[in-house]
Amino acid sequence: MRPVTLIPIVCILFLSFSGAAQSRFSFGVELFPHVSWELDPIIDAYEPRFSKHAGMQVGYQLGQNFRLQSGLAYTELGRRFQIDGDDLRWGNQHDGQGGFNPDIPAPNIGTVTHNTVHRYVEVPFRLTYLSPGEQTRFYLSGGIAPRFHIQSVGKIRHELPDNTGTDRRTEPISNVDFDRIQLSILGSAGVEMNLGQTTFFAGPRIQYQQLTGESESLTGPNAFELGYVQLGLEFGVRFN
Repeated sequence: MRPVTLIPIVCILFLSFSGAAQSRFSFGVELFPHVSWELDPIIDAYEPRFSKHAGMQVGYQLGQNFRLQSGLAYTELGRRFQIDGDDLRWGNQHDGQGGFNPDIPAPNIGTVTHNTVHRYVEVPFRLTYLSPGEQTRFYLSGGIAPRFHIQSVGKIRHELPDNTGTDRRTEPISNVDFDRIQLSILGSAGVEMNLGQTTFFAGPRIQYQQLTGESESLTGPNAFELGYVQLGLEFGVRFN
């Protein structure tokens, strides 16, 4: 075979391979509004907090039923703690003799809500199984998500007594040194609908992370590990 004849054949094969490879890739965006909470075995007064998550996806199809996924996302996790005047009755309703007098009216301090917010950028790596089908398919997905810690802040909302207003403050958490790199595991299940070049997907998702670092104490740095859970609904659109 002459080289002049071989060159067009090689070009055709290369373009065919490139087209097949490109058809395996998909790109998309995802949202994951969720509640997150801290698993603290000692303090049970912490409540779930609504948190945000948004990112982009890239997928590579492995045959008909499997897909590798990665991407880049911004995510939050945190906790919520609330106190009101009744929580401070013992410390304020004293009788002047070192005792407690319940007949003394409790001071009206209003309601104080404290939110702790941890902000991250994550790079997930997921393997997704797709059920057989054409337009509508169910999926199961799981993987890991290395996270880069951006910032942790405390948000204080004080609803003043007698509906006289609300005082809000946001302060960075400066007495704790959080590990910069964290690791999370995730799992999700849902349904996706293929509409040609566009695919919509939605389903419940759960994610777990061990928040690690060191806090300042009277005896010096104190290492800690705090478990956090994120539970919500992931949804988005993928372009094939």
